[in-house]
Amino acid sequence: MGSARRFLQAIAISVTLSGLGMAMPQPLLAETLLENQGTITPAEATYTFEGTEGQELTITLESDDFDPVLLLLDSNGEEVAFNDDFGGSLNSKIIVTLPADDTYTVVARSFAGDGGDYDLVVRASTPFELTFATAEDLMMVEDFDGAIAAYTEAIDLDPEQSSAYLGRAQAVLGQVYLEQGDQIESPADIPAAAREAVIADFEQAADLMEASGSDNWAESLREQAQLLRLVDP
Repeated sequence: MGSARRFLQAIAISVTLSGLGMAMPQPLLAETLLENQGTITPAEATYTFEGTEGQELTITLESDDFDPVLLLLDSNGEEVAFNDDFGGSLNSKIIVTLPADDTYTVVARSFAGDGGDYDLVVRASTPFELTFATAEDLMMVEDFDGAIAAYTEAIDLDPEQSSAYLGRAQAVLGQVYLEQGDQIESPADIPAAAREAVIADFEQAADLMEASGSDNWAESLREQAQLLRLVDP
């Protein structure tokens, strides 16, 4: 692994891991199909609901007691969607378009096998969530230009969501590495326009995190922005 990849991954890892447990601002919610509070004992609970083909749903599992994992199964027990950790936190979220009219099962699990209290919600997806999910899918296939455009659209839909700014910053860094590879050995080697774009997104996300009470996460982001500013003259 070259020094450029290590450098860019260090920034991306800090973005992903520094925010464990952070409280993300939530988008405006649509009609809720299922909502439950409970305790997983020892480590799994299941719920069913009736869904229709083409229905766009968001499923969230949040807990302060354990690391949540979400699965969505069809009536045959086949996996439709899965998530462990979402948007820089340990909480789980699935954004999915249902493939058929069916009875679906939501499986709420604890990653480490320990139990605890949780909140589970199944509801209609917001436009922001659908666009953000598209951006995440594009990141997975390293279509960074497409991801940048999708994250930007998501920000236009809901500028109060820090996750979209963080995603766009990672996409910009990914595009830089894809284009320049091992030429990138330090922040000074990142093109000025890309560096400034990442700094701006980190700082905007930090402001949103601070406003939501996540001071440690905001501080970490500002440190990353400062690292990118410390370039050789």
